[in-house]
Amino acid sequence: MADSANSKNYGVPIYGAGWVPPNALRSAVEPSADDEKDDGDKSSPSAPGNYVVLSGGGGEGNIGIRNALIVAQFDYDSNVLSDEPVARLGTGGDLPYRMAVHPGGEGLICSLPKSCRWFDWDFQTTENRSLGLRSSEKVLEPLEDVGQQLALTFNNEGSLLAVGGEVDIFP
Repeated sequence: MADSANSKNYGVPIYGAGWVPPNALRSAVEPSADDEKDDGDKSSPSAPGNYVVLSGGGGEGNIGIRNALIVAQFDYDSNVLSDEPVARLGTGGDLPYRMAVHPGGEGLICSLPKSCRWFDWDFQTTENRSLGLRSSEKVLEPLEDVGQQLALTFNNEGSLLAVGGEVDIFP
């Protein structure tokens, strides 16, 4: 059995995971005077590089498990994920299956049953500052109605996206 301190259950089957790049907070919000004073302590809720984003859910059927993108905080000192997510964005009937986090921190792309969708980072300014997600206004026309993509990855610069899906070989 896995050590409970090193494994977490966020209530959904997980199909994709990615580390949030350190510059994602800068893309989520313009830095304030408080952010500029940040000493880089990795235990700070607003510290860059201490978040992981997960995708998953129950799929298209109504089985009681909601489809969602989840942002969890990672504590480098204890090597543990937060007990609860710091953000959760529901995707309705669309299962967020595979995903790729943009290496430049601009957001992430997620494969859904019939297309891909872009999500932007959203800086949550509740009592504990944290990183969240919001659905983007960007339309990814070449990835509309292409079917579910099973693999997504950006090149190191984030200028190219490679995708791969199933091909129907029997007409």
